[in-house]
Amino acid sequence: MLHHSKINSRVQYRIVAWGRAASCHVQPISIVLNRAMRCTNNLWNNKVTTIYKTQKILQLKDIYNLEVSKFMYIYTNSQLPATFNNYFNSLQMFIHIIKDKSKLDNFLCQKHVQTHTLK
Repeated sequence: MLHHSKINSRVQYRIVAWGRAASCHVQPISIVLNRAMRCTNNLWNNKVTTIYKTQKILQLKDIYNLEVSKFMYIYTNSQLPATFNNYFNSLQMFIHIIKDKSKLDNFLCQKHVQTHTLK
């Protein structure tokens, strides 16, 4: 109960924005959460993954996946404010490019042009 009210609520806040940061930035947060999990349950010698499973609490990566899924569900059902209407236009363009293999090759591969320098 303490974990949900004091810790998990703060982790869930804006995790969609910072959850995909480089692992060197996310790892310290994960370490602090694991310590908090051990402290609140007074289980210092147990593996953190078993503590999360027995307490039925999501780990940091799972919280991120859940929150992104909730955000995308709300987005696809047009329940977000109007400012998000064109938020994923570039994503839609990229998905369209991926479906066409020839366009994908052009999108991912840069064409190298040999230039001649004058002496």
